[in-house]
Amino acid sequence: MAIAKNKVLLIIVGVLLVVNLGVLLLFVNMKQTGRPGGRSWGRQGMAEVLEKKAGFSKQQLQAYQDLRNQHWKKMKPLLADMRSARDSFYKLLYVPEVTDSALSHAADVIARRQKAIDLQTFRHFQQVRNLCDDTQRPKLDSLIHQFMSKTGAPFRRDNLRDRKERP
Repeated sequence: MAIAKNKVLLIIVGVLLVVNLGVLLLFVNMKQTGRPGGRSWGRQGMAEVLEKKAGFSKQQLQAYQDLRNQHWKKMKPLLADMRSARDSFYKLLYVPEVTDSALSHAADVIARRQKAIDLQTFRHFQQVRNLCDDTQRPKLDSLIHQFMSKTGAPFRRDNLRDRKERP
């Protein structure tokens, strides 16, 4: 009787082991399809979105890629400056008696850097918008709105919950 119980337990453990390995292999081999919701705004992702959703032609896509490259040449130093400004701001946590004026000045530096980033982004979208014809412009405007609402929203749990509840 004990031998029969051991065989049953060994079979159950073996089946569970095989199922776990199968699930592990499934997850390892699964291709990532971009961000949740099926949107991928990465390097090639945005070009694909412009082609499929806004109807960009090959010439427009090439012009977009050129604009994108120019945009990121300008954005990289701005983003590095922003990182540096935020680092400096949060290093003030370690100053025993930081003054309100020093804190305010450091916050103002961040605000100026963010303003430069937002202005550059705005100009970039203006240039991309100028690539469109009259029928493409409303489609692009919708895409820009989607992009900015996703990237501009602060990450909070209630925002995440709201996204899950939407159809």
